[in-house]
Amino acid sequence: WGRNQNGQLGLGTTEDSPVPQKIKAFQGISIKMVAAGAEHTAAISKEGALYGWGWGRYGNLGLGDRNDRLVPEKVSTLNVSQQASKIYLVHISIFTSINRGFYQ
Repeated sequence: WGRNQNGQLGLGTTEDSPVPQKIKAFQGISIKMVAAGAEHTAAISKEGALYGWGWGRYGNLGLGDRNDRLVPEKVSTLNVSQQASKIYLVHISIFTSINRGFYQ
């Protein structure tokens, strides 16, 4: 809930939300970690898949372009050895992999 100018709530709109809402894109997916920046958000599934959504102007969603996303989208550039284990967001996105690699 809260501000949603760039779709960072993952609800498919840019309307602010005064109450918590379920993110439909994660139906059937178990999420183990979420990190929220001011304008973008990222999540890691229990399987190690990384998702990004919200403000993508500088490529900070890891999706290969600079477009905003209104719903979570899986980062497809990761391979098995790069499964995400932790994520950190401020103005950039950083994640560590299960084999202790560090990606920015």
